Amino acid sequence: MSETTNLSLPMLVAAQAQKHVTVNETIQALDVLVQPSVVSRIEYTPPVSPADGARYLIGEAATDAWAGHDRKLAVWQDGAWRFHSPKEGWRAFVEAEGQSFTFASGRWRPGFAMAPSGAATIADILPEHHVLPAAAFSDTSIAIPARSILLGVTCLVTQEVTGPTSFSVGVDGDLHRFGNGIGTSINSQFNAAVTPAAYTSDTPIRITASGGDFTGGVIQIAAHILKLQIPDFV
Repeated sequence: MSETTNLSLPMLVAAQAQKHVTVNETIQALDVLVQPSVVSRIEYTPPVSPADGARYLIGEAATDAWAGHDRKLAVWQDGAWRFHSPKEGWRAFVEAEGQSFTFASGRWRPGFAMAPSGAATIADILPEHHVLPAAAFSDTSIAIPARSILLGVTCLVTQEVTGPTSFSVGVDGDLHRFGNGIGTSINSQFNAAVTPAAYTSDTPIRITASGGDFTGGVIQIAAHILKLQIPDFV
């Protein structure tokens, strides 16, 4: 059966019987490959109970029903696994990580700038739903990663902060680095773009109370970073 060049979609042939079978197969493939959003990547074993239409990027040395299909896009469709071999430049959004990946030089890779060697610049956002404890300050569970470049921090109060009259956001040793005098009411916010700075060790973000200790409240906070990826090993 003839196939299209780019997506390998089956094509009708002259005087073909049961044309609807080929047409439906093509429509199903388009449903998988157009604007792909996958559940997760670097998976090795098929999930036990996948939802119909769920898509995954397979890792290396895959097992069970995925054996022999390393680095392909897998979809659970009509009670069976179907596999699609990606081509150079294909992109897919990975829901579990909240970012897009590009198939380049035989691998799915993050990054918005990428060299043929595998070297890449990766933009990432590290978000946290942070519940403020009863304390003078609170460190986030997320950390600005070692060997990353911080571009800025954003913050939104989603549940009124009680106790202090305001608060600041920074890091240990520089408590006001990202923001100071931030309001405590719902929807108080700040968008702190800073001079890009490299961090040599994992560094939590610190929220510090002003005018009294925290007694409660919830904020949404995110660190906006760049990471550098080295070329592939030879």
